[in-house]
Amino acid sequence: MTQREKSFGGGTGGGPDSDGGSHLHTVDGAYRLHANQVELLSRPSLPPASPAPCVITVLASGEGMDGRVDVRGVQGVRITTGLPPLPPTSSDSTNGVEIVVSEDQNVTIQRGLLPVDQKIEMTPGSIVIDAGAGTLTLKSLAEITLSVAGGMATITLTPAGVTIKGILVQIN
Repeated sequence: MTQREKSFGGGTGGGPDSDGGSHLHTVDGAYRLHANQVELLSRPSLPPASPAPCVITVLASGEGMDGRVDVRGVQGVRITTGLPPLPPTSSDSTNGVEIVVSEDQNVTIQRGLLPVDQKIEMTPGSIVIDAGAGTLTLKSLAEITLSVAGGMATITLTPAGVTIKGILVQIN
């Protein structure tokens, strides 16, 4: 075993460190890690190291358009952001895909980089669905209801017709 290989430690990250804290391991072919539980943790540097942002990047660069990241949880996948401990990173009730952020954070889903592309944005004060230069379609075989102020004003579309309710209804 070379001195460089010895500096990688023994599975818990321990062992002498001859390259200033950085570890690089390159494999041509598949690299697999098998365990009952796997945790990746990025934490602040310990003194005397210089502080740096805590970042974990998962990237499949590929050659051109063939890079892909697959994520699967048989029961579910939960993505959270916010200062610990809330929202919790784990939930036994996750069934499907959950994206949970703290009250003062945003959730954005965006396709494309131009102003004419589509975007869904949830902020503390609003939810905006922007179809850009495309068409926005809401579909249902039963009913679509738009409601504000706890149902004080509603527009309901059903196969039977359109119902508009409110203290004041203006049709222009």
